[in-house]
Amino acid sequence: MKLLKSLLVLVAVIALGVFVYFKVYRVEIANKANKAQEGKLVQFDLDLIRKFTLGRPDSSIVFERSVGRLWNIIEPVQTEAAGKQFYELFSALSSSEVLYNVEDKPKDFAPYGLDVPLYYMAMEYEGQDPDTLLVGNNTPDQTMSYVRFASDRKVLAVSNRLTELLKKPVKYYRARTILNVLADDITGIEIFRGKDESDHVHMVNNGVAWMMYTPWELPGDPASMEEILKKIAESNKMTLVQEHPTEADLTKYGLDQPNYVLNVSLKYGMPNKMLLIGNRLTERGSRHLWYARQFDGDLVFTLENSLVTLLSRGNTWFIDKQPIKFDRNVVSRIVLRSDQQEVVFTRDAEGKWSAITPVDKNVPEDTISNLFAISRFMLVNDIFAFNPTPEDLTRAGIDKPKFTLTFYAGDQVLAKLDYGNTFTKDTLMTYVQTNLSPIVYITGSQVNSSINYALESVFGK
Repeated sequence: MKLLKSLLVLVAVIALGVFVYFKVYRVEIANKANKAQEGKLVQFDLDLIRKFTLGRPDSSIVFERSVGRLWNIIEPVQTEAAGKQFYELFSALSSSEVLYNVEDKPKDFAPYGLDVPLYYMAMEYEGQDPDTLLVGNNTPDQTMSYVRFASDRKVLAVSNRLTELLKKPVKYYRARTILNVLADDITGIEIFRGKDESDHVHMVNNGVAWMMYTPWELPGDPASMEEILKKIAESNKMTLVQEHPTEADLTKYGLDQPNYVLNVSLKYGMPNKMLLIGNRLTERGSRHLWYARQFDGDLVFTLENSLVTLLSRGNTWFIDKQPIKFDRNVVSRIVLRSDQQEVVFTRDAEGKWSAITPVDKNVPEDTISNLFAISRFMLVNDIFAFNPTPEDLTRAGIDKPKFTLTFYAGDQVLAKLDYGNTFTKDTLMTYVQTNLSPIVYITGSQVNSSINYALESVFGK
C-alpha cells in the first residue's frame, strides 16, 4: 500500500514538472525572446536573403548570394563583394535597433523624405515575400535617419551607422584582393604560362601535403607553396583600368591571349576562380604593374609584379628539393666508391666514425658531415630528366658515375646516390641520381670538394 502511494506521488510530481515546463517556463522563454526582438529593425534571418539591391540615385548595386556566405556584385559591374565591407553592412542591419517609433500611419511621407526616397534596400528571400527598406532624410540633429518598410506605413528612426553604409558607392563593396580567397581555403592551383599555355604547373593538396601532378608527379615544397598561396590571397587590385571592356580593349591589354592564367581550386564546394594576366605596363613609373582580370568578372585592373614573379618560377621551385630523407642517427655504415677506389666508413657504439677499408683510420666528424651535406641535405637546383633515356644517362655521366655514396643501417640500404658530370652555371653544378627514382637531378651542392675532403682525410693530401 505504501509503495502504491509513493508511486502515485511520484507520478503527480512528474506531471506537475511537465506542466510547469510547457505552460510556464517555455512561455516565459518565448516572451523574453519576443521582447528582445521587438526592438530590432530587422526581424528575420539574414541568411534567408538570396539577393538584394542597394538603390541609389546614381547607380544601384545588386548583390547575389554565391556559395555559402560568399556574395557577388552583379550590377552595375560583375565582380565579387569584399567580405569585410559586405558583412559590416549585414552586421549593422542585424544589430540596428528602432530608436524611435516616429509615426504609425502618417498622412504624408514627404516630411521624412520617404515619399520618393533616394536610397533603399530591396531584399529577396528564400521562401518569403520580398520587402524593401526605404531610407529617408536625417533627423534634425543629424544623428538618426527616418526609415520604413514598403510593407508597413510605420515611420521609424534608426542610427546613421546603417543608413550611411547603404549609401556607400559600389567601389566600397568591391573585393580588394585579386581573387577574394583565403590561403587556407585553396586546395589546388594551376598555372599556364605563355600564349599557347604549353608551360603548365599543377599543384594539389591531398589533405596532408602538396603534390605536383604536372609536369612531374612529385611532392611539393611546403615553403614555396606557403609563399605563393599567401601572395594569391593577399595581392590587391592596384588600379581600376576599365569596368566594361570590349573585345578590342581586352586585345589592347593582352587579356584576349593572356601571358599567365592562374586557376585556383577551393574547399567546401566553392567554384574555381581564374585570374587572367595580360601585358605588362610599359609607362615609366608603372612597369611594375600588369593588366589583369578575373575570368568571370568585368573589371580590368592592374596588379603588382610580385605575384607574377612567383607564377613565373621554374618548375623545380614548386617541388620538394630534398629528395633524400633519412635519419642520420640510424646510419651505421657509409660506402664511398670512386672510379679508382672504395672507402668504407663505420660508426662505433659511441657514435665515432672511422675508415676501415682500405685503411683503418679515425676520421674527423667534418668528413661525415660533408658526406651527409651532399646526400641527405642535398638541395636540387633543377631536374635534368624525369624519365632519362640511355642518351640522357650518358650525357649526365650517370652511366659511369664519378662517385657513388651508399648509406646503410646494418645491412639495409637507406639510400644510394650516383654523381655524374659537373658543369658551371653561375656556380658548379653536378648531375646526380638516387636509387629511389629514375630522375636525374642537378644539384649545386659542393660534391667534388666534399668527396675530395673525405678522401684526403683517409689518404692524406
